[in-house]
Amino acid sequence: MDRIHTIPVLDALREPKNCAFCVMRENLERTSVQFIISPAYMEDDVRRETNRAGFCKLHLSAMYDAQNRLGMALMLHTHLLCINKKIQDLSKGDLTFKWPGKNKSDPIEKTRDFLQKTDASCYVCERVEDTFERYIDTFFHLWGKGGKEAELIASQKGYCLPHFIKLLDVAAGFGKSKRERFTEEFVGKQQNVMKELADDIEWFTLKFDHRYSEESWKNSRDALLRAMALLGGENG
Repeated sequence: MDRIHTIPVLDALREPKNCAFCVMRENLERTSVQFIISPAYMEDDVRRETNRAGFCKLHLSAMYDAQNRLGMALMLHTHLLCINKKIQDLSKGDLTFKWPGKNKSDPIEKTRDFLQKTDASCYVCERVEDTFERYIDTFFHLWGKGGKEAELIASQKGYCLPHFIKLLDVAAGFGKSKRERFTEEFVGKQQNVMKELADDIEWFTLKFDHRYSEESWKNSRDALLRAMALLGGENG
């Protein structure tokens, strides 16, 4: 397994958080934005991809906040020129009225379809998703080979539901014995984590009852925040 992916996976597993994949994702989002506003934006292959895919609103904001305004401006300049050139090319032709959806060669429809695809894509999202999938593959490789890495995985407290679903997606393709091991090591622990959190949430609600006002908060003070992190993920 490529060490370039092993290192960030192991680093995230060592973080004292409930979901190591949220840590991986957060770090990956940050480094991907840093990459695109670094001198990489001057590389022809990177510029071709950014011109093709563009950027979503979230990552445009993240790039702006990263404070490299010149790099961002240079990149967006060529991206805007690329979009406008495509619109000019598509708009050439017969502009006589046609019923919507009846003629895909109509320049208005072709321009609309092109802009919809451009608006729905993002270079940073694609980069993050591709690398994150490799992180998941690396995670299961480390788990499967045993040793200290597998022990580190076994020590995890649990995962947020969005990322636990991703683990289940991969595990669905395992053979019988590996599926049984996954169920024993992951599913049971996840059930325990959710049960403990549900208990903390319940105690949080009871603290609003005057009968329990003098009781300790136990482990419930941050229960709402932990429930939000578990149900929605800390970073997608």
